[in-house]
Amino acid sequence: MKKGLLRKEIRVDELFNDGFINNSVQFNEVEVTTKANSSFVRGIDFSNSELIHEFDSEICVSSDEHLIKLHFSLEGTYCYQPLRHIKYLVQIPENHCNMFYYPTTQGKDIFFKGNAKSFEIYVKPRLLKDLLGSEFVYSFEKLKNAIENSNSFVLWDKSKFIPPSIRSKINDIIQCPYKGEVRKIYLESKLTVLLIDFLLGRQTSKLSKSNIKLLNSDYLALVRVENYIRKNLKDPLKIVDLADLAGFNATKLKRDFKKLYGVTIFKYITALRMEIAKSLIIQDGATIAHAAYEVGYANPQHFTTAFKRTMGYVPSELKPAVQ
Repeated sequence: MKKGLLRKEIRVDELFNDGFINNSVQFNEVEVTTKANSSFVRGIDFSNSELIHEFDSEICVSSDEHLIKLHFSLEGTYCYQPLRHIKYLVQIPENHCNMFYYPTTQGKDIFFKGNAKSFEIYVKPRLLKDLLGSEFVYSFEKLKNAIENSNSFVLWDKSKFIPPSIRSKINDIIQCPYKGEVRKIYLESKLTVLLIDFLLGRQTSKLSKSNIKLLNSDYLALVRVENYIRKNLKDPLKIVDLADLAGFNATKLKRDFKKLYGVTIFKYITALRMEIAKSLIIQDGATIAHAAYEVGYANPQHFTTAFKRTMGYVPSELKPAVQ
């Protein structure tokens, strides 16, 4: 296909033909690889995720029905821009997510240069009412009104980080070990829990209700800090260094980080270290000492103390799960 003219046409009947939860939910993985100044995308054709297309940085998207989309940027930055509502640009940096609904059926998926991995969930609007019951009206009145009046809706003006617990659920779906009917039962259960946790979970709910006002430049600076934290958990992470990275003073960094991520920067770092360590122990069979080292603890006993304080139990309790 000619570079720069890639189009993704979503035919809803076909998209949900092999869907989940009453044929109202479908997920998709998109992977972008950049080599020799050319970008290649995998996963834009819902019928064959192995197809690879060369393209520029934008993919024209059209759909024959209106849909709700949850987008998780696992790696790289993604944006969506509806063609008729160009001011409603949805910007989703790496390790961030958002949910949006547009009454228009044409837009652009925008991927910045470099490698990217995304996990998308498409949902028919009527499902949320069936799935959430009265909670849908209580917690998502703006979305309900937007759908009824064919108005645009974005869950968050500034996309939120993907909590480790949500990323773990996404990995469970991507790495589904089953086939046939068992696979569908497994994925439906995982998608149901993921949707409910995303929409009503404590962390998501807390952030949804907060009215966060940040300059876009400050928002992107905090995203840069969060990205650095995630990729350097082995290293000492000092406020003064993180503030320099953001271009803030320490007070502004601590205040705005808590405003955006819902917890203090120290609690965020500790929680992330504990979730990564937990994954290493359960999924990789790592020893407690090795998991501690991988997340920046030279002393396993100090790690165990921090783990119990954060998780409520000691890491040795995870070991039977891998025996």
